[in-house]
Amino acid sequence: MKIDFAINVSRSEAMRRYVLGAALIGAVLISPAVPSWIALFACYPIFTAMLQWDPANALFQQLVAKFSKSTQDAVFRSSTAM
Repeated sequence: MKIDFAINVSRSEAMRRYVLGAALIGAVLISPAVPSWIALFACYPIFTAMLQWDPANALFQQLVAKFSKSTQDAVFRSSTAM
């Protein structure tokens, strides 16, 4: 399966990821009850927002495309068999 490195995170999605990452970092800095390793989770949304590419999103898009193609092929075959 070939993964395409085209932009798959929109500007609005990138802004939401920046906000999420900042909120996670802020929670760690403000509240001593929040474990510090939570700040590591902030790296993923911030990094994917900067690149405007998310590997999990790219994989999901390919799986959906593959499933929809196989479903369309199955529907086409069943409609032509009648």
